[in-house]
This record gives sequence, structure tokens and C-alpha cells, in this order.
Amino acid sequence: MAEAGTSRIFTRFEDRRMLYMPEDPVVAGGRNGSYAFERQLVPGVGQTPKHAFDEHIFMLPMGEAAVPFQSRLNGRRLTGLIEPGRFRFVAVGDSVSTSWESERPVDSIFVTLHPGVLHRALGDEEGPPAELVSNIMPHEDAVLAHLTLAMQAYLHAGRSAGRLFEQSLITAIALHLVQAYGKGRRGAVRHLPLTRWRHTRLKEYVRATLARDINLGDLAAVVGMSPHHLSRAFRASTGQSLWQFVLESRAREAMRIMSRNPGMPLSHVAGACGFESYPQFIAAFRKLTGQLPSEYRRIRGR
Repeated sequence: MAEAGTSRIFTRFEDRRMLYMPEDPVVAGGRNGSYAFERQLVPGVGQTPKHAFDEHIFMLPMGEAAVPFQSRLNGRRLTGLIEPGRFRFVAVGDSVSTSWESERPVDSIFVTLHPGVLHRALGDEEGPPAELVSNIMPHEDAVLAHLTLAMQAYLHAGRSAGRLFEQSLITAIALHLVQAYGKGRRGAVRHLPLTRWRHTRLKEYVRATLARDINLGDLAAVVGMSPHHLSRAFRASTGQSLWQFVLESRAREAMRIMSRNPGMPLSHVAGACGFESYPQFIAAFRKLTGQLPSEYRRIRGR
């Protein structure tokens, strides 16, 4: 079932914007204006009339059997098999219609990504939009499969890894879509190193803003890099992801606050350090120290 405020997938049928699939998803999540994720049990026999999306969308079948389909993409007729683990991708604005027939519901994941997310991820908001090309013939993509299942695991876990992890994952998906479906070849991408001053500036910014929501775009702007390049450079330089670094920094701040305020409720400690939830605080603190916060406080109080 979709949680309150979850972004759903919409499409346009004859200029009417409607839910792509009115049924409740098995798993759902997303951020309005950014992305939407739905795992659906699609009826075994069905047909979608001509429609188009305002976002890029891809489908990853999760069932066990191949399903015959017939589609028209921008008027061009295509037939084949919807096969488990093989993607279908439709770029924003392309028209598509599909009919299919199966003995049982088709278990599939659908993910949409707003075109603006691609520009922000690559740091080229001022340049021309990336033009992607639809590919609705089922095809393998191991990288996109890994990222899609990681997103599903994140949603299953109640988003406990935090917003920065989610932003990093969406950035990776955006970059991969450009690489896999971009029209023509993009110019050479300049990979900026995470120099000492950039690393220092980043750590200073994180320390100063721990109690607030830390956004991947803000971190990138602080050091003059795109979100994608910063994520890659930080991991290459430190062996640690950005979201792991922020959680560890918050856990260290929690240790400092607990030592100075031994009577402060742990839930207040978590909030003062910027953790998005109490379970996230527990998990991050335990990973850093090997102890629960209550255990850590009790041992130090002896």
C-alpha cells in the first residue's frame, strides 16, 4: 500500500492526466517532482490505449514467465515477450500503447524520473536537456537492475537509510539513464578530484549543519561540483559514501552531546544531531561504536 504523501505514477490519455495504474501498489514510494516507484501486480490480460508520460519511465518485470506483448511506439508496431529481469524504457513525451496476455498477474516494478532530475544530477541545468531514446524491446541492464532493487530495499526498510542515501541513489539512476538511453554521445565529462580544500570545506559544512536536513545538491554546491561527480569523488578519495559519512558525523556528535549532557533523553539527542528517525540514530550509533546508545551511556556512567 502507498504511504501518505507517496508520489504515484501518472500518464496522459488523450490529454487527460490520469493514474497509470489505479490499483494500489504492492510497494510504492517517491518524491513529488523527482521520482515515483511502484511495484504492481498488473492484470494478466490487458491493454493500455495510446498514452504518453511527462517523466521518463522504465519497467522491470519480476515474475517467472515471459508474457507476449504487442506495442506501438510513436506509431511503430513492435511485438515480443515481456521477460523477467529485462527492462522496457519509455522516454518523456513518446506515445505508446500496449496489449499483453498472461495466465496470471504480471509482477513488475515501474519507476519514473522527472527530466529535471537528470540535469541536476549532472550539474548542467543551464545546458540543453538530455534527450533520451525509448527502447521498449525487453533488454538486460545489470546496473539499472541493481539500482532499482536497491531502491525497493530502501523503501521496504521504511527509508531508514535517510534522505541523502535516497538522493544519491536517484542521482546514480539519472546518470545511468543518460548513459544508456541518451541520444548521441555526450561530450567528455570533466571529473573533478576531491582536493584537500574541497574535503575540508565539505567536512566544515557538514559539521555546521548536522542538525538540519543535509541535501546532496547543497553539498555539491558548497564544493563546486555536480551531485554525481561529488558522490564519485568522495567515495574514491575516502572509501566511504557521502551518506555514510554524514550518518557517522551525526553519531560522533551524539557521543559528544551525551558526554556533556548525561541526563538528556536519547530521543532529544537524536533530534539535536539531525537524525531523520530514532531507528536511524540507533543503527548509525551502533555501527560506529558497536554499542547501543543506552549501553554506551550506561558504561560511561560507571
